[in-house]
This record gives sequence, C-alpha cells and structure tokens, in this order.
Amino acid sequence: MSDNEMNPLHPRAFERRIKAAYESMPGSERVLADRVLEYPGDVIVCSATELAELAGSSKAAVTRFVKRLGYNDFRDMQKEIRHAQSTGDPIFLTSGRKKDEAEKTGLLAAHFEQDIDCMRQTLANIDEETALAVAEKIVSAKRIVCLGFRNSHFFAAYARRLMINTRPQVSVLPSAGQMLMEDMSDLGEDDLVFAIGLRRRARALGETMALLQRQNVPIAYLTDRRAVSTTKYATWTLACHVRGTSLFDSYASVISLINFICTQANEIGGKPARQRLVRIEEMMDLLGELDSSN
Repeated sequence: MSDNEMNPLHPRAFERRIKAAYESMPGSERVLADRVLEYPGDVIVCSATELAELAGSSKAAVTRFVKRLGYNDFRDMQKEIRHAQSTGDPIFLTSGRKKDEAEKTGLLAAHFEQDIDCMRQTLANIDEETALAVAEKIVSAKRIVCLGFRNSHFFAAYARRLMINTRPQVSVLPSAGQMLMEDMSDLGEDDLVFAIGLRRRARALGETMALLQRQNVPIAYLTDRRAVSTTKYATWTLACHVRGTSLFDSYASVISLINFICTQANEIGGKPARQRLVRIEEMMDLLGELDSSN
C-alpha cells in the first residue's frame, strides 16, 4: 500500500486504514469495521455511542478502534470522512441511519429504493476496466470453474449458465458429494476461477483461493465491500454493495454485474460466440425444450 493511498487527503484512505488493520482487530472492533465499511456515512451522522449501538459494540471499543486506525479521537476520524464526502465519492454518503428514515415512506418502496441505491454504490465502486478484463479472460481461458459456497453458489451457477452460451468448458463447484480438488487439482495459469464470495463466507472459500493462488491460477473474485482477507488471493476483485433494508442482503447489483460481464464476454467472443449461441438455440428448438406458444 503506497504512502499516497494512506494520506488523509486520499478519498479512500479511511477505507484502506481499516483493511490494513482488520486482521489484527478483536471481534468487538471488527463489527465496527464491518459497519463503517458498509455505511461510512454513519460516522458523520452518529456520535461514538450511537455508532457503537448500531454496530452492536461498545463505546470503549469505538475508542480503541479509532486509535488503532491512527486517529487522535472520534472527531478526527469524522474529519477524514467529511473530506471524503467533499470529493463527491458516493460511497461515503452512505448511512444506515438514513436508510431507517426512508422506511417511513413505505416498506416496499424503501426495499426497492435500497436495491437501486446498492446498484448506484456498486457502480461508483467498480472499475469498468477490471470488469472488462474479466470478460476477456472468460473468452481466452482454457477452462473456467465458477466457485461459490452457501448463497454464493446460486450466483456461481447463474454465471456458469450465462458463460456456456459463449464458450464450452465451464463448470460450477462445489458439486454434490464431491471433493473440490477432484475437479480443481489440475487447474493452471491458462484457466480461470470465477469465485463468488458474498458476506458470511464459508471458511473453505479463502482456503481454496489461497491454494489456487499458489498454483498461479487466475481468480476473478466477485464479493461485497466487507471482504478484506480473501481479496488478497484474487487477480481481479469486484466488490458489490449488498446491504438491503431487511434481514436478507440485496443481490440486485450482483446479478446485474454478472450479467454485464458475461454479456461483454459474448461481445468480445465475436462470431464464434454468436455461432455457439445460435447452435444452442437451434438444438433446443429441435428437441422442443421451450414452450414457444407461451
């Protein structure tokens, strides 16, 4: 991490301070880190006591957290967030407290507004060149494994479903009743692992990514803004904003980003990719797999 990135005048210095210290934090401080990584605007609209309550921590933990990040006090940390807001970075305008107020307009309306907000914040946080680099690798890779555990497995399967319309040799793991390395042990630098790791990640994800990195396997990692330790294993990292208004996370930006990457891969694939899609459609028609009357 460069000195410039840690400079208080750098818009993302606050975020980088947290990620640099995250692994050394006790649990009481990690819950604070998780909260402010997702809702940095809470640092401005809350007192230290209120922030502790929102995160389920304590005021003493906030004090230790602030000191660990290198600030003199809570107001010093607020000052840096205000600077980040003044640069126009929308990530630092995000506040969970404001979300609670929005719910007064109606639960369904607030739910959809938060989904839209998640997509806006994801757009602000994602580098388009990185997304396009992943799309190019999807086309050029010898084989692709879409990897995901728990909820992330669904998105890995969705990514695989889109990718096979562009190219062959795409699988989704883990498969039922199988050991991971039975299917991944021979992956190498010409292949691609498209890993999905959304919050409440399985321990096996980081361990698998670390092993693959040592084998020089390129890893495209689609994750959320809380991810810290697992990102160091990825070749490309794309972090979505996923916090919704309800008990469950919002995955609107995750689906949209996968759709974009796979669509771009099909465009990059050119004539062979289009011809493959045409053949698939023709074969489905011959077998009558789709109901054309409805």
